[in-house]
Amino acid sequence: MGCFSSKSIKNMEYLDSQSTQAEFRYVDGRRFHNEEGVEYFLPNDEDEQDRLHQQHFLIRYIWQSNFSSPIQHLLTKPGTKILDIGCGAGSWSFDMASTYPSISVVGIDISPYQASQIKPENFTFIKANVQEGIPFEDDTFDFVFQRYLIGGHSKEKWPIVINEMVRVLKPGGYLELCEPSAMCDAGPVTQQLCDAELEIMERKGLDVDLIQNLEKYAQNHGHLKNIKKELRQCHHGVKSNNIELSKAAISNLIAVYNLFKPVLVKELKLSNAKFDELVKISEKELFEFDSYYFLIRVYASKAVDNNIEIKICNSI
Repeated sequence: MGCFSSKSIKNMEYLDSQSTQAEFRYVDGRRFHNEEGVEYFLPNDEDEQDRLHQQHFLIRYIWQSNFSSPIQHLLTKPGTKILDIGCGAGSWSFDMASTYPSISVVGIDISPYQASQIKPENFTFIKANVQEGIPFEDDTFDFVFQRYLIGGHSKEKWPIVINEMVRVLKPGGYLELCEPSAMCDAGPVTQQLCDAELEIMERKGLDVDLIQNLEKYAQNHGHLKNIKKELRQCHHGVKSNNIELSKAAISNLIAVYNLFKPVLVKELKLSNAKFDELVKISEKELFEFDSYYFLIRVYASKAVDNNIEIKICNSI
């Protein structure tokens, strides 16, 4: 698995050099977006950049690919346009843009924190919130991709977001979504921590059963066809058949625990020291119990028939 670190880049610059402190807020030394009415609540600082980069390579290794949609024929075709929704640190976008230099990759996110010094020339960042509309005309992109926004869209917003993604997708183009499940075969402490995370997310209106509902969101749209799904498992123990993969998966989850720490200590009524102790126990449990989670990819093509009505479904 490859890896690059934002901390290893001296004099780090960001794509939006005009960003001001008003765009961000700081809690316990971590930087967060400062957008009102946005569900996403994880940090957007350099530590989170590094975690997202490492997570990208973990996911790519598990799938042995960056996508499942049958778009290979488009990726050597000049003029092909790809959109990455919620591009974050730009890991997937940069990887795609570097691998396929003849295409154009656009990433949108609520915060500009992609490193400019490693930005491919064929990548463009647009600061935008997909829930408020994608700032492009209908039928603009050949491929629209979104990954790991289980913490970004509420249940009621998912159909709206999918409708907007399909709107900017060219007829015949592909939409692909990738999300994780809850933890399976967890040890008692791991289960306690994961249950608390899910409870917090559920209170925020997020879809904690997204892996079960993602395909339904696509089916209910009305203008997507050839809908397919694929599943993989990410094991944290011996069943990964790769000790380095297990270490990477465990490291990523421990980092996620620490992202949730300010809210988890309140949720579980713990001291910081007790929380840190539970995290260490969970780190051992993850390997010993061989805990795992599912990853799902749902992909579909946009119907070419102009007589098919595009609709927004308000429920699944």
